[in-house]
Amino acid sequence: MNPSVDFHAFAPEIILTATIIVVALADLIWPDRSRFVSSRIASIGVLAALIPVITLAADGATRSMFGGAYVVDNYALALKGFFLIVAYVSLLVAVDYISDGDYYQGEFYFLMLTSVLGMLVMASARDLVTIFVALETITIPTFVLAGWKKHDEGSNEAAIKYFLIGVLSTAVMLYGMSIIYGETGGQTLLSGISTYIAHHDTTAMFAVAIFLTIGGFAFKVSAVPFHFWTPDTYVGAPMPVTSFLSVASKAGGFVALLTIIRYGFFPSQDSWEPALWVLAAASMI
Repeated sequence: MNPSVDFHAFAPEIILTATIIVVALADLIWPDRSRFVSSRIASIGVLAALIPVITLAADGATRSMFGGAYVVDNYALALKGFFLIVAYVSLLVAVDYISDGDYYQGEFYFLMLTSVLGMLVMASARDLVTIFVALETITIPTFVLAGWKKHDEGSNEAAIKYFLIGVLSTAVMLYGMSIIYGETGGQTLLSGISTYIAHHDTTAMFAVAIFLTIGGFAFKVSAVPFHFWTPDTYVGAPMPVTSFLSVASKAGGFVALLTIIRYGFFPSQDSWEPALWVLAAASMI
């Protein structure tokens, strides 16, 4: 059976994806005018993606697709609106900065919009696989954006540190998710994981898996011990990228952490509460 797709619910992602494609094509067709064309297309596309977010919010209905793996509700819409507004402000800040240096124009907007697309998907993701793909879609473009000042050693160092620690945290998170998949009898839906936890006694291995998964998300929110990349990356990256990383990208990590705990791990409070307590306390110290 073919999955049922609600195109109205998918409209923000569809519009942003079309904008990404047009930005890439425009940079090929008008390379000399990339500063003006690409930035304007990107800004208009982000604002256009806000329109279905508003209409979906006005409708007020909760829309679930792919067996509950993708949900568009008030929680998701509020976050999507936030991400799109932050993206628009970041684009406005980036226009003059990027055009003044020896930087590629179209690729910058292409990568930033791709990262924002991952954030939109993350807001609606209710499945381990979807969350992982969305998180990587957010993160991988920012590895390149952090090193955008290609002739600056500090920017190169920022990108390398960000990349290495990002890869390490991703491996840790994916290992934790794989253990959860095995412990719950092949569940990837957060609702299925929550139901399993509520009706079964969790093992010590399951608690370790939750800790590893949360630890992977700790990288995105700059929590200890995955925080070492933050100072060098924020200093070395271009100023618009730093603002984007510190607000939108970090918010995407918090959304992933909140979603996976609220909809998946919540019944196993003995497993995730101590982990969050330690991460929060160590990070504040």
